[in-house]
Amino acid sequence: MGYEHHARHRASTADVLEFAWDAGVFRADHVIAALGLTRSTALSALDALIDIGLIRELPNSGAEERNRMGRPARRFELDADAGVIVGIDAGNRRFTAIAADLTGHILAEEHLELRGYLNTDDLPYPDADPEERRASAFRAIDAVLASAGRTRGDVIGIGVGIPAPVDGDGQSPPHATGFWQYMNAGLQGALAEEFPAVRVENDAALAAIAESSLGEARGCDDFVAVLGGRRLGSGVFLDGRLVRGARGAVGELGGLAYISEIGGTWGLGHLAEKWAREALGSGRIPAEHPWSQLPAGEELTAEVLLADASLADPVTRPLVEDLGRTLGRISRVVGHFYDPERIVVCGAVACALSEVIEIARQYVRGEGELPAPEIVASRLGGDVVSLGAVSAARAAALGIVLPLLTSRRAADEGA
Repeated sequence: MGYEHHARHRASTADVLEFAWDAGVFRADHVIAALGLTRSTALSALDALIDIGLIRELPNSGAEERNRMGRPARRFELDADAGVIVGIDAGNRRFTAIAADLTGHILAEEHLELRGYLNTDDLPYPDADPEERRASAFRAIDAVLASAGRTRGDVIGIGVGIPAPVDGDGQSPPHATGFWQYMNAGLQGALAEEFPAVRVENDAALAAIAESSLGEARGCDDFVAVLGGRRLGSGVFLDGRLVRGARGAVGELGGLAYISEIGGTWGLGHLAEKWAREALGSGRIPAEHPWSQLPAGEELTAEVLLADASLADPVTRPLVEDLGRTLGRISRVVGHFYDPERIVVCGAVACALSEVIEIARQYVRGEGELPAPEIVASRLGGDVVSLGAVSAARAAALGIVLPLLTSRRAADEGA
């Protein structure tokens, strides 16, 4: 009987923590109504969570509490300072790391430049060592923790997004060139040796998680988030859950290479940069046009280009129309594959694609037997993957933070 009582208490404490995780400020009667617990069980669980530092009780000083008859109701909230979570967008040539508290409030952001996978001849570096990627992940984590005034010991969860398929165990399949293996570089195992909870995902999958929790897909169970920068990739939510596949390749979109109108997985940002470079090189851009003053080389980015591209401009109109038709074709294929309610175009270029997206909408409406999916632009910008990594790290932290802090509290008391 004692064991059953202990097990029920432990389960109710975990349930109360899960309720508090996203509840903001709440009272015991909110917990009772949501979970169906008795008042004594709910208060016992709350006191246990206060004892280990996961919940804090707030002073009853508001007007609502002053107007209550009798003893003021106790108010609670998740203790944001009980730990730190870190989300990382581990791109090919750049790591973006965000540190946040347990509520998801951002504390600091840092960037780390890398040499990437390919050299100037577009060949893998001959001395490419996966340890370089693993060490870079730790450097990015340490940098953002330092900016937040925290240490590795404060970290509860880590989320990492990489440009490669990732299965449910954080592993990537082999790739003919070695790119996927190098992008992953055994990050799940390396980080799990240091931090309590680690979740490695495909970058587009994390973009989908960010859109589901923070962006344009909130309340939508069936949607696809498409990263449209240098390369195309997608994160797929069906029936309210992230879909990966046996090897994590559900959203890779490699099948687009077999569709002659699309021809591959080059992103809208890459296509815009290629179009502009060819136009500038062939002299099709008049000297008085804003594009004629743009920097050459790698500094010529899609974000800068598309800021000055519109249907009203005869010089850039062909680019906008071409991108719109391309996005329409991609959306048509994605719509047939996954039957989503919504397609969210993500990444740093998304905010400059309003006319491109409108052309794509018109293209998709005239195709197919099913109702066309809604196509919208993300508002999360270039941080969409790292924000998704924070959300993933927070979800991973919820699964382990209660036993983790309980054991730490027991160890402290034993000491």
